[in-house]
Amino acid sequence: MKQRIAFLYLNTGGGHVAPARALSSGLAERYPETDETHLFNGFSQKMRVCRFFFEDGYQISSNYFEASYVLFYRMTEIPQAIRFGNYFVSIHGEHHLARFFREKQITKVVCLHEILLIIARKALARVNPDASFITLVTDPFTAHGLWFYVKDTELVVFSQKLRKEAIEKHGFVPQRVHTFPFILNPAFDRVYTDEEKRAVRSRLGIAEDQKVLLIAGGGEGLKSADRIVAHYLRDKSYRSRNEVLLVVCGRNRLLKMQVQFMADRSRSKAVRVFGFVSFMPDLLNIADCVITKGGASTVMEVLAVGKPVIFSTFIRGQELGNVLYVVTNGAGWYLKKPKEILGQARAVLDNPELATRIRQNIARLGVRNGLYDVMRFIHEWKQ
Repeated sequence: MKQRIAFLYLNTGGGHVAPARALSSGLAERYPETDETHLFNGFSQKMRVCRFFFEDGYQISSNYFEASYVLFYRMTEIPQAIRFGNYFVSIHGEHHLARFFREKQITKVVCLHEILLIIARKALARVNPDASFITLVTDPFTAHGLWFYVKDTELVVFSQKLRKEAIEKHGFVPQRVHTFPFILNPAFDRVYTDEEKRAVRSRLGIAEDQKVLLIAGGGEGLKSADRIVAHYLRDKSYRSRNEVLLVVCGRNRLLKMQVQFMADRSRSKAVRVFGFVSFMPDLLNIADCVITKGGASTVMEVLAVGKPVIFSTFIRGQELGNVLYVVTNGAGWYLKKPKEILGQARAVLDNPELATRIRQNIARLGVRNGLYDVMRFIHEWKQ
C-alpha cells in the first residue's frame, strides 16, 4: 500500500514553496511504487483575507515597509498573538485541510510553513490520528518561535544552532529533532565545469575574459538594486572596465522598468537586465561576485557554487542568522551604501588573492545539498 504524503506550504516567498516542490517531486520520482505525493497550499481560495494578509502582505511589507513587517514578526511570537492568529486562520483553514486529508487519504504530512502548523496538526488528528506529522523549519539559523509551538511532531532543522534552541529553549525531546544540510535545487549539486561556464557565457553574449557582477534577490528581486545600478552608471569608470553587470529583478516589474530605463538612458552595454529567470544556476556559476539580500535559499545557493557574497539588505529577524553565518565565516560582507557595495565588489573582481581567500573560506563551510537526506528521512519515517 502506498503512503500518501502531503507537503503543505503558503506563497510567502520562495523559501517555503521551493523545498516543498523539490521534496514532493523528488520522492515521487525516486519511490514511485511506494510514495504518492501531494503539494498543497494551506489556504483555500475562500480564505481571501488570510491570503491577502499573509501572502500579499508579506511580499509588500518585506519589500517596501520593512519596519512594519519586523514589528509584526516580533509581535506574533507573543503567546496571546499566536492564539489569536490561530483562531483567525482556523475559521476556514482547519476544515480546508481536514477535507483535503480525508479526500486524499493522507498518511503522512510535512508542514513547511509555521502559520499552518497548529491547524494542520488539529486537522490531521481529526481525520487520521495515526498519521505521521513532520515539521520542516525552512529558516536555517534564525527561526520564528511559532515553528516550535507544536510539540507533537518530528522537527527537521538545518543547523546545530536551531537544534540546540529547539531542545533547550522550546522543550523538544532530543530524539524528535533531526538535523540535515539545507535543501537546495538539484541544479546546485555541483559546480559547473569550465566548458559549461563557457557555454553559458556564449549563450548570453558574455566574453570569456569579462568579469561578471551579479545582482539578484530571489523571486521578488533586490529592493536596493535600482540605487546600486544608478551609482554604477554615474561612475563613468565602468566604461573602461572589462566587466558586465547582470541585474535579475524577478517578478518585480516596476524594478525591472526602472533599471532598464537607467541602462537605456545611459546607453550602457555593461548592464544587462532580466526579469524572472529559470536559469539562476547558470548566472550564479558564471558570476565572480554576487550582490544579494539575506534570504536563506539565495544565500545557500551562492555558497554552494563558491561565490563571494555582498549583502545590501536583509529582513531583521528571520534573515539575520543567514547574514551572520556568511560574514562571521569570512564568506562575504554586509554593506548598505551603494558606493561601499560596488567598491567591495570591484575589490573582489580586481584582486585574485582576495577572491581565492573568500572561496577557500566558503569551501571550509562544506555546503552540500540536503535534499536527498531529507527525502530519505521522510520516506522511511514511521509514527
